[in-house]
Amino acid sequence: MSYVFGNIDKSTTIIESNTVNHTHNLTTSSAGIQSIKIVSGSINTNYWNSLNVLFYPSGSPTYAGENKFKLSINNLSQNKKNKTQFLTKYHGYPSSSLITIPSTYYGEKIEEKSFKLTDLNNSDNSGNNPIIIDDGKGNLYSTNAITSRSAATSISSSDNYVGNIFYDKGLAIITETGSWSGSVNYSDLATNYSMSFNSVNTINTHEYNVDLSPNQYNLSMNYTMRQPLSGSSEPLKLSTSTLAAEFTSSNFQPYITTIALYQEGDYDTPVILARLPKPIRKSDKINTRFKIKLDL
Repeated sequence: MSYVFGNIDKSTTIIESNTVNHTHNLTTSSAGIQSIKIVSGSINTNYWNSLNVLFYPSGSPTYAGENKFKLSINNLSQNKKNKTQFLTKYHGYPSSSLITIPSTYYGEKIEEKSFKLTDLNNSDNSGNNPIIIDDGKGNLYSTNAITSRSAATSISSSDNYVGNIFYDKGLAIITETGSWSGSVNYSDLATNYSMSFNSVNTINTHEYNVDLSPNQYNLSMNYTMRQPLSGSSEPLKLSTSTLAAEFTSSNFQPYITTIALYQEGDYDTPVILARLPKPIRKSDKINTRFKIKLDL
């Protein structure tokens, strides 16, 4: 018996999710990276207003005579998940530096504790450039600040943090305006820098098992194996369905080169084509199983 189509045993289908990371090393000039200085009182307040509504509603709800939302869904979910993100250094600070990263780089989100920004325009008296990293909780702090907001507390504490990072939005914001060193302020940073972080992406793998018994799929779809029409000297025709004599012996077994998966009820256009790296001779003695893996 020969089958043209068969059903996949869905009980054997396996679906797995795997998280993968990739390290990106970028600069100010990398495609899509934007650095925006937000200055309080400037003519264009759109950036300030947007950040205020989306991420910093805990400050004063009134700005420029307008009532702002006192609560943000984004901010609520972020703080519910992680209650140690500090959001107090936005309102009342004269300026901020906003760095936007396209999702092309970070995927689903930036991996926690992987962000590092090195300012290339400024340095201390010893030639050390400011280095800012994240603490894994949505806060940014400098690992080598000369001037500490509070030397008695942890370098990544609410006293010493210098900004925030929103991992799933690709946004890093330096809100601190005080001094990084005696001659460099945080407001001087984020105009020329190198930056690195790990992106996070989830790959869903679907594994399908295609089982062939010895009595299935024993004809070939290769039309050159078909018997020519009676009395015709033309090459073998598509319109004929009978195999040529040399392909009808008991020793003949077709070779499998492609497995096509179709949506049920639509057998004209395959959804998936799995092409084997080399033709596999179908066994007439034992069952044959092909595993098809599809990454989504």
